[in-house]
This record gives sequence, structure tokens and C-alpha cells, in this order.
Amino acid sequence: MFEKVLKDPVHDEILFDHSLIWSLVNTSAVQRLRRIRQLGTSYMTFHGAEHTRFAHSLGAYETMRRVLLHLERECGWPSDERDTLLALSAALLHDVGHGPFSHTFESVLGVHHERWTKRIIMEDPSLRSILDEVDSNFAKDLVSILNKDGKFPCIEALVSSQLDVDRMDYMLRDAMATGVSYGQFELTRLVRSLTYQDGHIYVKRMSLHTVEQYLLARYFMYVQVYLHPVTVGSDVLVEKIITRVRDLLELGHEIQVPPALLSVLTGGDSSVEAYLRLDESVLIYAFHLWSEDKDEILSDLATRFLNRKLFAPVVRDKPSVSEWASLRTIAKAMGFHPDYYVTERVSHIPGYEVLGQGITLVDNRGEFTDLSQVSKLIRTLVPSHEHRLFLPKEMLESGSDPMSTRVKSIIYDRD
Repeated sequence: MFEKVLKDPVHDEILFDHSLIWSLVNTSAVQRLRRIRQLGTSYMTFHGAEHTRFAHSLGAYETMRRVLLHLERECGWPSDERDTLLALSAALLHDVGHGPFSHTFESVLGVHHERWTKRIIMEDPSLRSILDEVDSNFAKDLVSILNKDGKFPCIEALVSSQLDVDRMDYMLRDAMATGVSYGQFELTRLVRSLTYQDGHIYVKRMSLHTVEQYLLARYFMYVQVYLHPVTVGSDVLVEKIITRVRDLLELGHEIQVPPALLSVLTGGDSSVEAYLRLDESVLIYAFHLWSEDKDEILSDLATRFLNRKLFAPVVRDKPSVSEWASLRTIAKAMGFHPDYYVTERVSHIPGYEVLGQGITLVDNRGEFTDLSQVSKLIRTLVPSHEHRLFLPKEMLESGSDPMSTRVKSIIYDRD
């Protein structure tokens, strides 16, 4: 009988009772996630947010294991050992394609972690050889689950939905690491709220308030942690560094770029082997190189990130065309290239999604209802957005400098 137990700050213990899953954990593709932070640049805002995608992947696996144990005992699903292994493997490997600083890296370079996750599952020799021990179609079925093709609807819902093992783990883990209390919810009760009927996963009607607590925690984590203006500002700085490097390379500028990063920066079709060499240690090393580059803009941007001299976030409505032109003109006059030092972002705050993604409740009589139909609280969680400007603090903090005064008048005086 195989058994491995790891201590964990969120779940206390993570149990491995399938040797195949343990073998997956010890592949280089999964171990690479130790070198990628779960919350990207959030450690610039919350100093404790140093936890990794590796820790989260183990946590998502453990959450899935507990969900399956509950559903098997109460509902008799899953009854097939292969389905159990599919669900556990999908939970463990769902983030294996993430790159350094994750979503920021993706937005600049068009490197989507979902695509890389599927490629790694299919193409990494070590990972694939383990998956093929089950059968020759096992890896393809994992990709089908991640694609949400509908072949395994229950597993798909447990891996990616508004109530999935991914969110259940990362919310608790992120709340613990950042030190916030409003991201907490009762995981054990939430797991027990799940039930299986006729090939679908539902939530018991009696567990309404448990699900409300979970969704409120998710809302506040987005508002207070994931979309924190300082974190968004540090993401913007990473984006501008990478953008400047790409621009310089296109101009033929000689610049030191770590080999693992070069093909991605230049838009080349990286191999899985090359992509798996790319992690945050590579990017931070590159930032150190670029902080000493002869290009003053790149050197300044990289130095700002390394020394946490972030752009100032300003929450306000979108500037008019004339206001935007004035800000860019003033930035240039103050010595800041406007393409790299003055920018805007719209942060989208998710609410409760009903169409195609709703959480269905089932009562003791077998009647089904969407959560929003019975919860006034959840109906108030509508998607929203917040517009922010980002620019160097020097543009706002230059004392009585006329240009700084003009910047503040544009940003703050709305009458």
C-alpha cells in the first residue's frame, strides 16, 4: 500500500495514496513550479506572499482528493479508478504551464499558460511517460478536461468553475500568505455541501450560506488582494520592462538576454524543453542584467522594479483625449518617455456569473435552482471595474514644480 504525507499550512496534511500521482509530483515540470510565485508580483505589496504555484498545485490536488472521497462515500461517484486518477492528475497539473509573473508575462508576450499546460502534458517526455502508464489515451483525456470538451463534465466542473478545487485552495492559501482574514471560508463544510446526481455536480440547498460565505470571500480577495493598486502597478512595471526589451531587440540593440527567455521575447515557437527552463529566477536575473544596460530607459525601469520604486497608482475616471495628451507631454518634458512611464489599466472585478457558469442548488425533493434565485446577497455581486492611471511618483511629488502641479491638477481636479 503506497502512502506519502506532506505537512501543509492550509490543509495540515496532504496525502498521496497513488504512486502515479507521487511520480507526477517529482517530475521536473512540476518541480519547476517551486520557482514561480503563486501571486506574481503581489510580494511587492504583501511581503508574505512568497508562496509558490507548486504549493498551490499540491493544495488543489489535496482539495480534489477530499472532494472525491466525500462524493464517493455519499453518492458512489467516482466508481472508476481511472476517473479518480484523471481528476487528481488534472488538479495537480492544471497550472503546470504558468510562466514567471504569470498573467503579466502572458499579457505582454501572448504566452498563455493554458496552452503551455496542454503542450507540457502531451509533449514533456518525463510527464508523458508516467501518464501513459495508465493507458495511451490518459494524457489526451487530461487535455480534454482542461479544454472543457464535455467528455468528463463532473471532473471539468471540479477543476474549473465558480466552485472548483483550484479556487478553494488558492483563496485560503493566498489569504493566509497575505495575512488577510476576509479570504477565509469553511472548506470542510463547503466540500460536504457538494453532491452528485445524474452525471453532474450540485450544491445542497441547505448549504446556501456556506456557498455565500465562499463567494463573498472571493469577491473581497479580488478587491483587496488580487487587484490591489500597488500590485497592479508592479505588474505594469514588469510589462514596461519586457516591452522595452522587445522594442530594443527589434531595433537591433545589443542586449543581454538569458537563452531561456530569448525565444519567448522574440516571438519564436519555443519547444516545451526550452519553456520549462523559464522561471522567475531567470527573469529576476535578466532584470539585474538590464539594470546595468546602457539604455537609460531599460536600466531605470529594471532598477525601479528591483528596488521597489513602483509607479504611483491613481484611481479615477478615464482621462479625456486632451488630458491624456497633456500628461504625455508633461512626462516627456520631465524626462520620462510617455510610452513607458504613463499608462492606464482597467481592473475587472468579477461578480457571480449566471449564464453558463451558475452554481445549481438541489433540495431534498430533487428540485434544482440557481444560487442567484434564492440568494439576495449573491444577486448584489455583479461584475464591475475600476480605472487607474500609473505614472512615476516623481511626476506627483516634485514639490512646487509647475509641471508637477499641472499633473496633479489634471488628475485630481475634475470640475
